[in-house]
Amino acid sequence: MVDKISDRVLVIGEGGSANSTLIAGKNCSILVDTSLFPEKAIKISKFSMDVFGLPISYVINTHYHPDHTFGNSAFEGLDIISSSRTREIMEKMDYNYIKAVWGEEEARKNHITLPNVVFDEKKQMSLCGRKISLIHLGGHTPDSIVIFLEDESILVAGDLVFNGYHAEITPDSALEKWLYALDYIRNLQPFFVVPGHGRFGGLEIVGKMKEYILKIQMFIHGRIDDSELIKDPNVSKRMFPELFASSIENILKYSKIKTQGV
Repeated sequence: MVDKISDRVLVIGEGGSANSTLIAGKNCSILVDTSLFPEKAIKISKFSMDVFGLPISYVINTHYHPDHTFGNSAFEGLDIISSSRTREIMEKMDYNYIKAVWGEEEARKNHITLPNVVFDEKKQMSLCGRKISLIHLGGHTPDSIVIFLEDESILVAGDLVFNGYHAEITPDSALEKWLYALDYIRNLQPFFVVPGHGRFGGLEIVGKMKEYILKIQMFIHGRIDDSELIKDPNVSKRMFPELFASSIENILKYSKIKTQGV
């Protein structure tokens, strides 16, 4: 499914899969997040030519998770941009990690491609004639970044925001930093926000994400019980309940997450 934010910005994603955001510039286009599969990334590259008449010349990864980065190999030789933490984490991905994600047959046929242009905290770039701000915030993962297109007031949030789907809370998530990141996004006052999963929206989806994280914090600190957590429509009406179950398990298992904000 393709969602059109503007004539120059399209969001590609379906059924809760990771979103890829295609941004048209003057003489080339930029792709934010390359999906899990190189084959899909190749189709997006062709789609850019079909719709915009422009080749993808730059790629940006919002964070290291495979459903946002493993399509990078379709763009080998291009500038692939990320936080320095993303590259550091991806450098440690061995064959066993890749096989666990892709399966043995695909892992043998394909390879992952690391970002080759990195930054630390914040970077402003001119890509394809578009002014783009890259901001490292952490939270969902230590390397999570957002991308802000000031001229169209569009912010690509990666997995800091899930719209209509349960958030993936992993062993390296940091809930207090996640809340800070959501406040940072709101202070930028973007008109449109592209989540990592789900349809784009306005600042209301950022607010719903903050309420979701706060409610989970209340649960892990014992301020509400599990029945009150589950009764909240901002929790119960989200899709992928199995992701919710694994997230709660991670929170209870890993003290780094459980003690955030204590």
